[in-house]
Amino acid sequence: MAKVNAGYSLTKPYQRPERCRRQAAVIYARASVGLEGFSLSETDEAHAQRFIDGQISLQEFVQPRADALTLPKSSS
Repeated sequence: MAKVNAGYSLTKPYQRPERCRRQAAVIYARASVGLEGFSLSETDEAHAQRFIDGQISLQEFVQPRADALTLPKSSS
């Protein structure tokens, strides 16, 4: 198993390029969201990390999550 400085181990040599690709996609998404005036919640960041770690696919990553679709309660 190859050791990587980022604190994770790779079992196959092709995983590092895939992880880098996924990480770049998340960085791009964060920037895009930021340009719209929003920021990612802790839940969003954890979801993004699962994608980077290969625990979920791109399709699962971009699907709207039920917990992200709830609107804040109105104060009126």
